[in-house]
Amino acid sequence: MGLDRDRHRALPGIQPADVEELLARGATVVVLSRGMRLRLEVDPRTLTLLRERGVEVRVAETTEAVRVYNELAGTTAVGGLFHSTC
Repeated sequence: MGLDRDRHRALPGIQPADVEELLARGATVVVLSRGMRLRLEVDPRTLTLLRERGVEVRVAETTEAVRVYNELAGTTAVGGLFHSTC
């Protein structure tokens, strides 16, 4: 029996509560990974929250998200949420 790909869609995705710790720790840029196959969604309320707080948001596939995070980590208060599957 195979994996039901539609059922496995990661909804409702990254929620505002998921980024609260990053904000509390002073992140000025947040990198959000949507997974290797871009199946994890980002709740629009999460993006709104980050932008309202003046935080730059980068959303990408996991490999790209890791690259962006590493590029910024030496010079920027960056936080990240990385989804390794999907």
